[in-house]
Amino acid sequence: MTRPKNEVFELLDDLVDSEDPRLVEGFPVVLANCAHRGLRLDFRDLLSRHKVGSRKQQDLELLLLVSSDLLTQQGLDKPGNLESLSKTLKTKYGDLLSNNVVTLSSKVSLSTERLRNTLKRYTTDLVTSRTTRKREKDRQRLSFQLNYYLSTLFAPKQKELVLKKYHGEPLNKTEQEYFSRKVKKKLEAMTNKEVMRVATALARK
Repeated sequence: MTRPKNEVFELLDDLVDSEDPRLVEGFPVVLANCAHRGLRLDFRDLLSRHKVGSRKQQDLELLLLVSSDLLTQQGLDKPGNLESLSKTLKTKYGDLLSNNVVTLSSKVSLSTERLRNTLKRYTTDLVTSRTTRKREKDRQRLSFQLNYYLSTLFAPKQKELVLKKYHGEPLNKTEQEYFSRKVKKKLEAMTNKEVMRVATALARK
């Protein structure tokens, strides 16, 4: 097993041993993050680290099952073989989310509503992160396209003035005169409806 997987299993073991419900509530979030990172985990290996029928193994089974059901509710991917394992565990423990509380052998009682809300916060953060990254990629792509097309239309100095003017940067007197005399006329020609219609027609041929 690779180091990341070992670290995940050790973390899950630590969470099960914790007597702080707020920490244990992070169990589903860890699994969701594993799926997001594409980690291939065999949770039967995790269970096999503990004696069959032991309280630790049973607590892990309960948390794996309730986490799997919560991931399904949130429409999130499941890591490794959690999906197939949860089907087996459901025949043993039933529908845990139908109860208000999941009680572990350590006497830790977990509110299913709090488990759900904790995972929802993670989901919201994940969506926000994805949206931010997409916007950044779109901005970079637009910037690349803009630079490319401006380079085909304008000489380097003219392109520099176009971008400075567009971004609201001040031009000195010489730059302003050159912009008005050369660059602005070219921009006006580009936005002329007749020119745009001809350009569109020719570009399609």
